[in-house]
Amino acid sequence: MNQSAIGGSSLQVLTPDANIVSNRMVFGTVAGEVRSPKTLTLNNTGSTPLTIALNLGDSQEKSNAVRLADHQRAADFQILDAPTGQPFTLGANQSRTIQVQFAPQRTAQVSTTPTTHTFNGENYASLTINANGQPAKTVNLAGLNAANYEANREPSLAEITRIFGWTTNIGTENLIIGGQKQLIGDEVYSPYWVRADNSKPVQLWPLAVFSGPTDGPHDPIRFQAKPGSGGKSGFIYQHAGRLQADNVLGSNDISGGENQKLLPKILVGGVNTTPTLGNVSFTPNSPFALNRSLFAPTTEGAWTDYTQNLPDQTHNWRIYPVRDAQGTLIPHTWIAAADPGNDDSAPPKNYDYNDDVYLFVNAKPENSALDPSVGGRFPGSPDLKFYFSKTYENVFPNGLKDKNGKNIGFTSTQLNKNDTFTSIASYNPNLINLDTTGSGTLKITTTGGSNGSKDNTLVNGLQTIFDGRVSKSVISSKLLGPFNNIKTGFQQAGVMLGPDQDNYIKVVAIARNDGQLGIQFYQENKGVGKTIGTAAIANPGSLQSLELKLFTDPQAGTVRAGYSVGNNNNIILLPGVVSLKGGQIGRYFAAQSKAGLITSNKGGAPFTATFDNFLISANETTAQRQVLHRINVGSSSSYTSPSGFVWSADTGLFSPSNAVPESTLGTPNIQNTNIDPVYRSYRAKIGNGSIPMSSRVLSFALPVQPGKVDLRLHFSENYWGAPNRGPGGIGKRVFDVIVENKTVLHNFDITAAAGGALKAVKVPIEGLQVNDGQLNIQLKADADFGALSAIEVFRSA
Repeated sequence: MNQSAIGGSSLQVLTPDANIVSNRMVFGTVAGEVRSPKTLTLNNTGSTPLTIALNLGDSQEKSNAVRLADHQRAADFQILDAPTGQPFTLGANQSRTIQVQFAPQRTAQVSTTPTTHTFNGENYASLTINANGQPAKTVNLAGLNAANYEANREPSLAEITRIFGWTTNIGTENLIIGGQKQLIGDEVYSPYWVRADNSKPVQLWPLAVFSGPTDGPHDPIRFQAKPGSGGKSGFIYQHAGRLQADNVLGSNDISGGENQKLLPKILVGGVNTTPTLGNVSFTPNSPFALNRSLFAPTTEGAWTDYTQNLPDQTHNWRIYPVRDAQGTLIPHTWIAAADPGNDDSAPPKNYDYNDDVYLFVNAKPENSALDPSVGGRFPGSPDLKFYFSKTYENVFPNGLKDKNGKNIGFTSTQLNKNDTFTSIASYNPNLINLDTTGSGTLKITTTGGSNGSKDNTLVNGLQTIFDGRVSKSVISSKLLGPFNNIKTGFQQAGVMLGPDQDNYIKVVAIARNDGQLGIQFYQENKGVGKTIGTAAIANPGSLQSLELKLFTDPQAGTVRAGYSVGNNNNIILLPGVVSLKGGQIGRYFAAQSKAGLITSNKGGAPFTATFDNFLISANETTAQRQVLHRINVGSSSSYTSPSGFVWSADTGLFSPSNAVPESTLGTPNIQNTNIDPVYRSYRAKIGNGSIPMSSRVLSFALPVQPGKVDLRLHFSENYWGAPNRGPGGIGKRVFDVIVENKTVLHNFDITAAAGGALKAVKVPIEGLQVNDGQLNIQLKADADFGALSAIEVFRSA
């Protein structure tokens, strides 16, 4: 495989397996066997010698540790051909290879606790490379030691995922996941897939094989065109068996060879072959399924579309989006885990989904609604303000309905353990009543279902999605009284935020042990709950209303809670703060952050909770700030708003120089703003539009004195979906937003963020540090061109 570079200075560090994971060395073994080392390459690209020292130490990924002791395993790794801690010289324009070996010192065994499947199986450390006068570079080391070969001694899919440094939630630590047709963890069920970037092939890299010790080739994989699409199908590759000898330790041994290892070889031309971009790539020209079959008939194999499989072949694939160490989605990259075979095979299938594990790259679900990288509305959008005085089919056509068939605006429920692909136990419309008379209310009659701990039976945990990646927000709801019906057991009603039933934060009005009403600020992490803060509410029977709020700060990774009583607008902050770490950050503050309402009467009698509203608002700084820039992008002249603010032309502030100024046809109304002229002009297209996607980068360089600044970016989709322009829809214009060399928005889609064309979207990003006197903003296209209508920059208050 290729190697990846860690660099930026004259010392370049190349790591193996770069097509899979960069800045990391991944090792695998079984029962403590010491296998062949891996090669790290150091290049001195400068003109003077470097003095280099190598140091092994604890892992630097402790924020995602399941067991802290697993991240203190420097003793399990050896540098074979360079003195650890002793400097050596690397001459100008010279290279040196370093052999690193995984030699586990602990005995791995099947765990007796549910923390992980294997005890002492995961081993993490770091290799720090110091070169004189240059910043230290770190390579993460990760070694997976399976307890033994076969049966329940193989590693779980969760362990395989973590060893690559990913924080994807597999949904269970158990080896046996089960073949039920229900989504687990971050899983996405898409029967068919399409290429994300049609200029590049789809890639299917083998991550792991833990199947039977087959002598010959096994587990063929192909892509299968969607029936009726007219597209092409084809064979991708086959896994190697024991008899394809290559005399590599741990590769073709009697214990399992390529069938029981990480990063296995594949069979190409009858020979064990290291996977390369060329032999794992394919180019479908239509929606396609993955199919574990040598041939193509629907009566054989295991399709990702389970309706194409035999009745005794059920849910043979589980596919999960890949999340990095911060929980951020890696675009168009998936873990595809297969458990092939028939239910009635002997022995029966065990549904451990580690038989064949792949990295599935440059693919996205055929239905964009299933793609977790497609962002929701931004906090403050009118579409995220539910006052319940109307129905919401014009805003969210696929929204949930109440008992009378009225669209209530919420788009999903928090899934519980009884949901399947065909039966949604977490949603009961008969217990929901949208009353649009007067100011409007939403009434929810509770059940005893709960998402507390491992119960996971919550009903009508109503949710909507929003883009929570960069902007502070307030998630709130006004709950109407009287409240003397919340007094026993765990009766409760309020608001919640979080990706799933085992990972969420809530603030609720809840029954106290003394029969009175309380406010609870609560977090559940991986199924383990903790109360963060509480408050007592006096005279609940006389209260007219309670307003409950969660305050999010994605830049700091924090959530706080507060409440107000009656018509008093003074917010009382509850004690404590949730500080999210590592992979939790990107899962809570995501392109599709999830927030909504929660009700339950667990341990008490059913009651009806009445909600006056539900809002996801922007929590932008309102204090007066020094204005550094107000720029009307794409305009050659300034504009003065009705408030007297002057928006200047963007002349001389953008590059490349052939980025075209564009505007709407005529002067259409731009929704969600009163400064329509600012949003009507924009820059997007570079040159004549024929340049390759990789060159479609629109940049802005704004002079700013060093210090912290607050940024507002303004967008409107003025072409795709606008009258007499191109056809609309999600996916027409997709781009990354990069500020000060940090990607703040991956796969940003104005249409998705705004809810359609000719609608203003404002994205505030606060507390940016500028050091060099220039604020740099880039739009890097993924589909069509990036587009920007206006920029505001303030000195941070």
